Amino acid sequence: MPRLNFRVVGRVVGIVALTLLASLPFTAGAQEPGATPAPSGHSMHGSSGAPGGHMAGLPKAAPADVASSEAIVAAYYEALSGPVGKKRDWNRFLSLFFPGARLLPAEGKGHSGTMPHTFSPSKYLYDTESNMLQEGYVVKEIAHRSEGFGKILHVWSTYEARHAAADAKPFVRGINSFQLFNDGKRWWIFDVVWQPETTKLTLPAEDLKP
Repeated sequence: MPRLNFRVVGRVVGIVALTLLASLPFTAGAQEPGATPAPSGHSMHGSSGAPGGHMAGLPKAAPADVASSEAIVAAYYEALSGPVGKKRDWNRFLSLFFPGARLLPAEGKGHSGTMPHTFSPSKYLYDTESNMLQEGYVVKEIAHRSEGFGKILHVWSTYEARHAAADAKPFVRGINSFQLFNDGKRWWIFDVVWQPETTKLTLPAEDLKP
């Protein structure tokens, strides 16, 4: 029985494998195995591929939402708020953020893990929308103070959230720290960091005054 030349066999197997691979259809933009697919039907924040540099793919903001620092903070809360079953306005929410913006819950659980953990605006909404749909999430600002210089502004915003607007008490309160930027045409949210109230951490009285 003739002896196999394993070097030759290996070359033959490699050629066959390359031939089969070349015959497979190629799909541009295919995701890596195990990657989470992006939700369809929404303009995802920071998407690329279209001309226009780092602004390409951003949803267009309603002028009234970005005309002032007060308006953009109010739009942030309104875009996240809604009763059980109400889908969030992804385009409105994402249009408020400057490219590369981040959200950081400083403490707590949920949002795909234990905090602190940073999110892009689209990832945050993708992770939280299903829970908001099931339980309801109505959030509003109850007090704020701000400090700025030139084109930058820091807003210290006290919030409270209920599952339904008619609920007697909020299920959570806390502080949102907004870093805002004005490019001369509109306001942008550059980042948001928040600290919820806990059993060991109570909101100061001065942060509850409108």
